Amino acid sequence: MSKFRLFIATSIDGYIAREDGSIDWLDNIDHPKDVDYGYSAFMSEVDTIIMGRKTYEDVVGFDVDWPYADYTCYVISSNKGLQISTPSTEVVSSISDIDVQKMKQHAKKDIWIVGGGVLIANFLNKGLIDSMLISIIPVVLGNGRPLFKEGKETMFKLSSTESFESGVVNLTYTK
Repeated sequence: MSKFRLFIATSIDGYIAREDGSIDWLDNIDHPKDVDYGYSAFMSEVDTIIMGRKTYEDVVGFDVDWPYADYTCYVISSNKGLQISTPSTEVVSSISDIDVQKMKQHAKKDIWIVGGGVLIANFLNKGLIDSMLISIIPVVLGNGRPLFKEGKETMFKLSSTESFESGVVNLTYTK
């Protein structure tokens, strides 16, 4: 059965975005041609993506073609008027047990929980996140949007680490 997996970048001090939602600080790390920090390998293992409304709007606003056209995407939002402009994308109003089962049954591979912090906390608090690949970016932001917003205590086991010359460190945790 499909697993819910988190793959996300965070600053050393635990922020996934600036207060205004900007992730411009990610552009300051080295991006050697042959290093994608595990992204391609991860994406080959998922076929379904779940994100919050703000994350969806941010990605749509990147001024690039929709990068998830080959995936089934769910946008979790209580905004009933949210306009979806991307293929294979559906708005889901909550993370109910019925919706979770539907997503798992539909997926043939794993399911990526993209963000933001509130969405991640909701999945974490329901005990739904099976693994996390957290890329620690070598920057201290000082403030911003936290990776885990009001999450409950949940134990994970460190299953692997990978460090890169840029100073980025990938930590993989499983339940």
